Amino acid sequence: MMRNSLQAKRIVRTVGEVQLPIKVGEEACYRYGEKLLWTDKVQRILEIAADYVRLETSSYYYTIERNSRESGQIKNAA
Repeated sequence: MMRNSLQAKRIVRTVGEVQLPIKVGEEACYRYGEKLLWTDKVQRILEIAADYVRLETSSYYYTIERNSRESGQIKNAA
């Protein structure tokens, strides 16, 4: 049986500022507050949009969203 290859990937949904470029075969990096975080190696880039990035690694599906609500609050405060 190929039980290990059928293991479901986990879904990670987070907020952060993705550091471009994202390259298949390399870790993706994103800023979460004051921290820089890395994913495991990217297998596929699923979607890059203005307010989020979706990608697949060996174990996870990531959706990294920009925190537009926080940006809007900063603009409104200025």
